Amino acid sequence: MTSQQTPSEIYLSLETTLNSYIVSLDKYTDVQFLHKPAEDVWSLGQMYEHILMTSNFFFLANTVRCLEQRKGQIGGEHNAYGDNAFKHNGFPPIKVKVPEGPVKIELIPKTKDEYRVQLKKVLSDAKALIEPVTHDAGEYKCYHPVFAWLNAHEWFHNLDMHSRHHLRQQKELESLVF
Repeated sequence: MTSQQTPSEIYLSLETTLNSYIVSLDKYTDVQFLHKPAEDVWSLGQMYEHILMTSNFFFLANTVRCLEQRKGQIGGEHNAYGDNAFKHNGFPPIKVKVPEGPVKIELIPKTKDEYRVQLKKVLSDAKALIEPVTHDAGEYKCYHPVFAWLNAHEWFHNLDMHSRHHLRQQKELESLVF
């Protein structure tokens, strides 16, 4: 089962979501942006850093890998988690604890101005992939640690779904700093 949305439709949703993150930056003071409500809770800045890092080094990177047919394979299926995400065009409304790998990645927030620029760059990079993803046969896939094997279209769609998933977290974090 693959996403029914076209890459152009996926991009428009991503554009709406990332632009809402950019506009939201104006609401936060620097203190609010960096405030960690608890040791095991991200600050808004750390959430922005997570969105930026995963957009660039996970979702966009794997979309490109599929298009370039490297670091993956021909064929493979996504699992029930992947099926569910694409069926519902989003992640379930639950909190996900990212499993720690061998090296703990410290989410060190940048300035709000840097996120304004870098989130716009994510949009620019994603826009440049609309056409190649549209014309990709979808046979070459790279492995996703939760959803299993995804093609370029599915990785591209994941970028949007992941960005929207964090809107709930953003509202919760805002309620803790305002």
